[in-house]
Amino acid sequence: MSAHLTSVRIDRSLLAGPVHVPVQIRCGDGPPDGLPHALRDLDPARIALVTDPRLPRGHAARVLRLLGAAAPTGVLWPDGDGPLVVPDGALAVALGGSRVIEAADRARYADGTRPALVRLPTTLRAMTDTALSVAGPAGRLATPALVRIDLEYLATLPPHRLRAGLAPLLRTVLAVVPASAGRVASRLRPGGGYDPGTLASYVSLCLEARAALCSHDPLGRGPAAALRYGEPVARAVRGLAWPGLPYGDALALGLRAAAAVSRRRGLLGPADEAAHEELLAAAGAARTLPEGIRPQALAAAATGGGEEARMVLLRGLGDPYAHHGSLLSPVSAEELEAALAELVPAGRRIPVPDRDPDRARIRVPAGLDAGLPATGGAVSRK
Repeated sequence: MSAHLTSVRIDRSLLAGPVHVPVQIRCGDGPPDGLPHALRDLDPARIALVTDPRLPRGHAARVLRLLGAAAPTGVLWPDGDGPLVVPDGALAVALGGSRVIEAADRARYADGTRPALVRLPTTLRAMTDTALSVAGPAGRLATPALVRIDLEYLATLPPHRLRAGLAPLLRTVLAVVPASAGRVASRLRPGGGYDPGTLASYVSLCLEARAALCSHDPLGRGPAAALRYGEPVARAVRGLAWPGLPYGDALALGLRAAAAVSRRRGLLGPADEAAHEELLAAAGAARTLPEGIRPQALAAAATGGGEEARMVLLRGLGDPYAHHGSLLSPVSAEELEAALAELVPAGRRIPVPDRDPDRARIRVPAGLDAGLPATGGAVSRK
């Protein structure tokens, strides 16, 4: 991101069925920070900040100061995929990337009820995707009281993480709003160097597209399923390549694989598949499977070891194919493997990966909580 921070102040709403979520996009100097004021409107007795020890400490310190102006604040670090118990009556505030956002969605009081929730995403993927989702665990609505997107957090990300974070934007353009492809592509930079105005326009595009799809389909079971384009392969790649591969690179490979399956079925024409390639190349997106990942193993992971995966396929840009009324079409493991083989560079010899599935889990080492400024709370671990 450019060192020169242009002032950005955008207020939008995400309407998804009965859900109304205020979304604020901010960057640079401007009016006094409105976060404490917005939190006071929620009248919290206390606040539980859900965050990640790997987040730059300056981010956490700044947010803790702002939260402390609204109510006594403590810190919780999620560990694993289990429930996250917050103090009774506390407002849960998620500060971090997608993993933290998803963990905060699992936050519960001791009696099992949900706390009010505020999302403060710090990665581009979270800003354009996870923080804007209202489809929560077990097919229920997760309704944040506020999503506040501060683009200044992106200034601390390395270029490859910022590049990978563009993948949800590319998916949105290809599967939902192809008319924006030229405008988006003209501002893409494979080497990074995005100014806040450009990033704000990308976040706004993803927000508007999601709002249009989710207004009558908040859980993504109908038209909003288009936002799952590329997802089955992305999850499978991430599972096999974790932790070294950013989610955005996995999603870029998922988009390429979904386009290849669509073309092989005679749904997607050569020009539209070429449009995929042009947009992904302009963003510097991942092109080939990571070293050591075999198409056969990846297809098996995407199908869950079964005979088929359920995938969004396209008949054209922005035109998902409906299979018996559903945007999720069955794709056999063999069909998917053939498409994935196109993502292996010619001449590469791929060994059988030696993986321990237990290594995919992250554990927060003891002692990392030392020095985090927090009041009125404690660090929670499973």
